[in-house]
Amino acid sequence: MKKILVIGAGDYQVPAIKRISELGYEAFCVDKNDKAPGFPFAKGFGIIDVCDKEACLRFAKEIDVDGVMTYGATITLPTVVYIAKNLGLFSLPAETAEISKSKYQIKKCLSEHGANIKGRFFEICTPDDARLKSVQFPCIIKPSDGSGSKGVVCVTKSEELDAAVETAFAAARNNEVYVESYIDGEEYSVEAFANGNDIYIYAIVKTDFRRVNGEVIYGHCLWLGISSDVETLICEEVKKAMNALGITMGPANFDIIVSKDDGKPYIIDVGIRNGQNLIASHIVPYSRGISELDNLIFACLGEPMSVVPMFKKNIATKLLIYHPGVIREILPYEHLIGTSHIVDIVMRKKVGDILPPYKTKSDTCGWVITEGETPELAYQYANEAREILKKYIIIESN
Repeated sequence: MKKILVIGAGDYQVPAIKRISELGYEAFCVDKNDKAPGFPFAKGFGIIDVCDKEACLRFAKEIDVDGVMTYGATITLPTVVYIAKNLGLFSLPAETAEISKSKYQIKKCLSEHGANIKGRFFEICTPDDARLKSVQFPCIIKPSDGSGSKGVVCVTKSEELDAAVETAFAAARNNEVYVESYIDGEEYSVEAFANGNDIYIYAIVKTDFRRVNGEVIYGHCLWLGISSDVETLICEEVKKAMNALGITMGPANFDIIVSKDDGKPYIIDVGIRNGQNLIASHIVPYSRGISELDNLIFACLGEPMSVVPMFKKNIATKLLIYHPGVIREILPYEHLIGTSHIVDIVMRKKVGDILPPYKTKSDTCGWVITEGETPELAYQYANEAREILKKYIIIESN
């Protein structure tokens, strides 16, 4: 059996560790957490800091790995590439892995290669950096190594600046923060995959986040509000960025704003990893017939992949966010799959779990996934399915 080492064994890496075994390979992993959730699913593991390149390399040599990879994370990429280069395995270029650690460096690279960058952006290393005096409003303050929008603040006036900078620095592991101009427009998430020089755009996803009558409505819908002309512009911009960043293997996830001023797409964030929020795990497979995880596993071994989309379907999701309380009962719901345009239900809670007021995705019951003849209908069906499932999850208020 071929052996694959996964750098990281946290919640994001568990699907990869499980899938490696399902595909007939032996999965190994490393993580500094001695109770990492991925350890029980691995053939073997090492309690090692994922950023300790030398220790991880020694472990890889001990088990004589045939491939090395990570999933759902960028902090682990430099270690993946370091091991691969030392052992002659397949991986991203070292420069790409290094730049993945800093969103500011990514943006700088894109700007230098002629990508659409609107307005000013600059890095600050202290909360009282003199360059903050020249900030124009509105602007965005971000940690250079942040993820999941943690520490990101939109500042509309000078009175808000100090607090925003403090928030960003509190979320920055490397004590680096950057400032960029605010772009007014529609935001989309784009999932792309590279196989050498071939780049595939798998999904352009519109996020739906709003509050209605005190309830949080949160979900995603493919190609909602995107014309064919704008889709072409987005695909061109993403492919240009992939080439500029040297992404030649595996997934990348982009946040893009289509400006109201000129209709052009502007890249505001890049994660050199698979998309979260079910994008890679469910939305891409259901909408394009592609498994990014399988292909990433095959890629690290240098084996053939199925990277060309098989079809293009309109898929939408909604998070199952309901009122806070204790889950007293979850009625059988599996029969709903295949009815009311529901293609899948991902339940993440069980009876007895406490639902707090919504702050993060861990405060939800799960997701429902729907398909429609058009993006608009898929979006409508997802809203309806969320209401249907509300009757199946009995929550007692605290």
